[in-house]
Amino acid sequence: MPMVVVPANEYQSHAPNETIDLSRNSDKAWRPSKLEEGKGSRNFQMSNEANIKLAGAPVSWGVDHMGRPDLPPWQIVFDQIADAGFPYTELGPLGYLPEDGRLIRKEMESRKLRVVGAALLASLGELDRRSQTLAEARRLARLVADAGGAFLILVDWSPQRHLTAGRTKEASRLKGQAKRDFHSLVSEIGRVCLNEFNLTAAAHPHAGSFLEFEDEIDDLMDGTDPAEVTLAIDTGHSLYAEIDPASLFAKYAKRTAYINFKDISSSGLAQARRNSLPFLAAVDRGVFCCLGDGDVDFRAFCSELNKATYRGPAVIEQDRSPKTFSSALADARKAIRFIEQCGITFE
Repeated sequence: MPMVVVPANEYQSHAPNETIDLSRNSDKAWRPSKLEEGKGSRNFQMSNEANIKLAGAPVSWGVDHMGRPDLPPWQIVFDQIADAGFPYTELGPLGYLPEDGRLIRKEMESRKLRVVGAALLASLGELDRRSQTLAEARRLARLVADAGGAFLILVDWSPQRHLTAGRTKEASRLKGQAKRDFHSLVSEIGRVCLNEFNLTAAAHPHAGSFLEFEDEIDDLMDGTDPAEVTLAIDTGHSLYAEIDPASLFAKYAKRTAYINFKDISSSGLAQARRNSLPFLAAVDRGVFCCLGDGDVDFRAFCSELNKATYRGPAVIEQDRSPKTFSSALADARKAIRFIEQCGITFE
């Protein structure tokens, strides 16, 4: 049966490195917590019972970052996430919601939603922004923790790499000290999450970023501690980078703590590459589509989830322009119906 390495959990009383059956601790096992001093990480035995938390996210309503004009009001977005039928949700980017975790928790509970986490969008490759990035990470981590969430998703938001999204031969790469600084910052954010907020940091390979292509993912996984940095696999962004998401998950099943179900149009992606579209321009032209309408092989991906008895959040996303907000609710309902037919079980 597969094994997964996660930070030591304060809810457990077992000895370090003991194999634990998560089915006996299902309510809290999905939420890795503060690393116990001197104990490193533990091996957890996966149960055969699926325990996947299906979540929505504001990005499917056009809320990907705060630089976008005409973002829909958060109250309407979370009303519709609940109306679509999601039991869990991500929060939006830093600045989208009031930074009052108790208020946000109350607002989510009134909609019968539970928070899984939020994505930090920051230019992780810019050394001169390191202090600012750490401050932003702490602000968002505090909001997530106070709202009842468990994950901070790390997205490198680098305008330089947006220009070459999905085009590995044209993309500039971090090398030498710059790459080490990138890994160091990701690791530091991971320690902040773990030690200060009892959260798990998950690095999200993302189109148009310095964590995009498979060699960059491999380098980060090799260069960071699994107790501090886990992996968030996004099926759509994987295909954008010419990575088979099922193979990527199989390769890093023990390191993967977070999943994004996302579909992408191969014809739209080919057009984006042919026209050298920056990432957001491709998004606005509809490169990402409703689950089942694109070219991600979700049955193959879900088969790998089942093989690993993956337990954790699975967030349905459809990156879109805020101008297409009016179709978001219908797409979300359709996406839920589709993924429920792909051979996995949700809570």
